[in-house]
Amino acid sequence: MNQSNMLTEIGRVVAKENDTVWVQTQSKTGCSSCQVNTVCGSGIVSKAFSHKVFVTPLKNKVNANIDDEVEVGIPDNLVVRASFMVYLVPLISMILALLVWQFWLTNSSELSSILAAATGLAIGFVVTHLYSRYAAQNGQTEPVLLRIVKRPIAVKQIETTVD
Repeated sequence: MNQSNMLTEIGRVVAKENDTVWVQTQSKTGCSSCQVNTVCGSGIVSKAFSHKVFVTPLKNKVNANIDDEVEVGIPDNLVVRASFMVYLVPLISMILALLVWQFWLTNSSELSSILAAATGLAIGFVVTHLYSRYAAQNGQTEPVLLRIVKRPIAVKQIETTVD
Protein backbone atom coordinates (compact mmCIF):
# COMPACT_ATOMS: atom_id res chain seq x y z
CA MET A 1 0.00 0.00 0.00
CA ASN A 2 1.10 3.52 -0.72
CA GLN A 3 2.01 5.16 2.60
CA SER A 4 1.37 8.67 1.26
CA ASN A 5 -2.35 7.86 1.08
CA MET A 6 -2.52 6.75 4.68
CA LEU A 7 -3.09 8.25 8.07
CA THR A 8 -0.38 6.84 10.30
CA GLU A 9 0.14 6.39 14.00
CA ILE A 10 3.01 5.00 16.05
CA GLY A 11 2.20 2.17 18.45
CA ARG A 12 3.94 -0.43 20.57
CA VAL A 13 3.55 -4.19 20.20
CA VAL A 14 2.33 -5.55 23.53
CA ALA A 15 1.60 -9.17 22.58
CA LYS A 16 2.36 -11.62 19.79
CA GLU A 17 0.71 -14.88 18.85
CA ASN A 18 1.36 -16.72 15.58
CA ASP A 19 0.85 -14.20 12.75
CA THR A 20 -1.01 -11.64 14.90
CA VAL A 21 0.37 -8.84 17.06
CA TRP A 22 -1.54 -6.61 19.46
CA VAL A 23 -0.52 -2.99 19.02
CA GLN A 24 -1.16 -0.39 21.72
CA THR A 25 -1.78 3.18 20.61
CA GLN A 26 -2.92 6.26 22.51
CA SER A 27 -5.61 8.58 21.22
CA LYS A 28 -4.56 12.10 20.34
CA THR A 29 -6.60 15.19 19.72
CA GLY A 30 -5.98 18.09 17.39
CA CYS A 31 -5.46 20.20 20.50
CA SER A 32 -2.21 18.42 21.34
CA SER A 33 -0.39 20.16 18.49
CA CYS A 34 -2.00 23.58 18.97
CA GLN A 35 0.12 26.39 20.43
CA VAL A 36 -2.61 27.78 22.70
CA ASN A 37 -3.82 24.48 24.14
CA THR A 38 -2.76 25.43 27.68
CA VAL A 39 -5.08 28.46 27.84
CA CYS A 40 -7.91 27.32 25.57
CA GLY A 41 -10.89 25.67 27.24
CA SER A 42 -11.08 22.92 24.62
CA GLY A 43 -7.37 22.18 25.00
CA ILE A 44 -7.64 21.89 28.77
CA VAL A 45 -10.65 19.56 28.53
CA SER A 46 -8.97 17.42 25.86
CA LYS A 47 -5.89 16.99 28.07
CA ALA A 48 -8.06 15.85 30.94
CA PHE A 49 -9.96 13.23 28.93
CA SER A 50 -7.67 12.25 26.05
CA HIS A 51 -5.61 9.51 27.67
CA LYS A 52 -7.46 6.62 26.07
CA VAL A 53 -5.34 3.63 25.16
CA PHE A 54 -6.37 1.24 22.39
CA VAL A 55 -5.04 -2.27 21.80
CA THR A 56 -5.70 -3.57 18.29
CA PRO A 57 -4.92 -7.01 16.86
CA LEU A 58 -3.18 -6.75 13.49
CA LYS A 59 -1.68 -9.16 10.99
CA ASN A 60 2.09 -9.23 11.53
CA LYS A 61 3.34 -8.60 7.98
CA VAL A 62 6.58 -6.92 9.12
CA ASN A 63 7.76 -9.60 11.60
CA ALA A 64 7.38 -7.33 14.64
CA ASN A 65 8.20 -8.54 18.13
CA ILE A 66 6.96 -7.55 21.58
CA ASP A 67 8.09 -4.02 22.60
CA ASP A 68 8.80 -2.96 19.00
CA GLU A 69 7.54 0.47 18.03
CA VAL A 70 5.59 0.10 14.81
CA GLU A 71 3.86 2.39 12.35
CA VAL A 72 0.21 1.57 11.81
CA GLY A 73 -1.67 2.94 8.80
CA ILE A 74 -5.28 3.48 7.84
CA PRO A 75 -6.14 4.45 4.25
CA ASP A 76 -7.30 8.07 4.22
CA ASN A 77 -10.15 7.26 1.83
CA LEU A 78 -11.49 4.91 4.51
CA VAL A 79 -11.70 7.83 6.96
CA VAL A 80 -13.55 9.95 4.39
CA ARG A 81 -15.93 7.10 3.54
CA ALA A 82 -16.60 6.35 7.21
CA SER A 83 -17.27 10.02 7.94
CA PHE A 84 -19.70 10.17 5.04
CA MET A 85 -21.51 7.06 6.24
CA VAL A 86 -21.74 8.16 9.87
CA TYR A 87 -22.71 11.79 9.34
CA LEU A 88 -24.28 12.27 5.93
CA VAL A 89 -26.17 9.04 5.23
CA PRO A 90 -28.52 9.39 8.25
CA LEU A 91 -29.00 13.09 7.55
CA ILE A 92 -29.73 12.58 3.84
CA SER A 93 -32.04 9.69 4.68
CA MET A 94 -33.95 11.87 7.16
CA ILE A 95 -34.34 14.71 4.65
CA LEU A 96 -35.44 12.33 1.87
CA ALA A 97 -38.01 10.67 4.14
CA LEU A 98 -39.38 14.06 5.13
CA LEU A 99 -39.55 15.24 1.51
CA VAL A 100 -41.30 12.06 0.38
CA TRP A 101 -43.73 12.36 3.29
CA GLN A 102 -44.48 16.00 2.49
CA PHE A 103 -44.95 15.20 -1.20
CA TRP A 104 -47.17 12.21 -0.47
CA LEU A 105 -49.40 13.94 2.11
CA THR A 106 -49.64 17.62 1.34
CA ASN A 107 -51.82 18.30 4.41
CA SER A 108 -49.72 16.37 6.94
CA SER A 109 -49.50 17.49 10.52
CA GLU A 110 -46.33 18.64 12.22
CA LEU A 111 -46.27 15.52 14.38
CA SER A 112 -46.48 13.21 11.35
CA SER A 113 -43.65 15.16 9.68
CA ILE A 114 -41.51 14.74 12.80
CA LEU A 115 -42.26 11.00 12.84
CA ALA A 116 -41.40 10.73 9.13
CA ALA A 117 -38.09 12.52 9.72
CA ALA A 118 -37.31 10.31 12.73
CA THR A 119 -38.12 7.21 10.66
CA GLY A 120 -35.80 8.39 7.89
CA LEU A 121 -33.06 9.04 10.42
CA ALA A 122 -33.50 5.55 11.88
CA ILE A 123 -33.33 4.04 8.39
CA GLY A 124 -30.10 5.96 7.78
CA PHE A 125 -28.59 4.59 11.00
CA VAL A 126 -29.60 1.04 10.04
CA VAL A 127 -28.02 1.45 6.57
CA THR A 128 -24.84 2.79 8.20
CA HIS A 129 -24.75 -0.12 10.65
CA LEU A 130 -25.26 -2.72 7.90
CA TYR A 131 -22.57 -1.13 5.74
CA SER A 132 -20.08 -1.05 8.63
CA ARG A 133 -20.69 -4.75 9.33
CA TYR A 134 -20.23 -5.58 5.65
CA ALA A 135 -17.01 -3.55 5.44
CA ALA A 136 -15.64 -5.13 8.63
CA GLN A 137 -16.37 -8.67 7.40
CA ASN A 138 -14.53 -7.97 4.15
CA GLY A 139 -11.49 -6.54 5.95
CA GLN A 140 -11.97 -3.07 4.48
CA THR A 141 -11.75 -1.31 7.84
CA GLU A 142 -8.63 -2.92 9.25
CA PRO A 143 -5.50 -0.87 9.90
CA VAL A 144 -2.24 -2.41 8.67
CA LEU A 145 1.29 -2.60 10.01
CA LEU A 146 3.52 -0.53 7.73
CA ARG A 147 6.98 -0.85 9.26
CA ILE A 148 9.00 -1.26 12.42
CA VAL A 149 10.04 2.18 13.66
CA LYS A 150 12.25 1.19 16.56
CA ARG A 151 13.30 -2.16 17.94
CA PRO A 152 14.66 -2.37 21.49
CA ILE A 153 18.25 -3.47 21.84
CA ALA A 154 18.69 -6.73 23.67
CA VAL A 155 21.27 -6.07 26.36
CA LYS A 156 23.00 -8.95 28.04
CA GLN A 157 24.79 -8.65 31.32
CA ILE A 158 28.29 -7.37 30.85
CA GLU A 159 30.94 -8.32 33.36
CA THR A 160 33.92 -6.13 33.84
CA THR A 161 37.05 -6.88 35.73
CA VAL A 162 39.32 -4.38 37.36
CA ASP A 163 43.03 -5.06 36.91
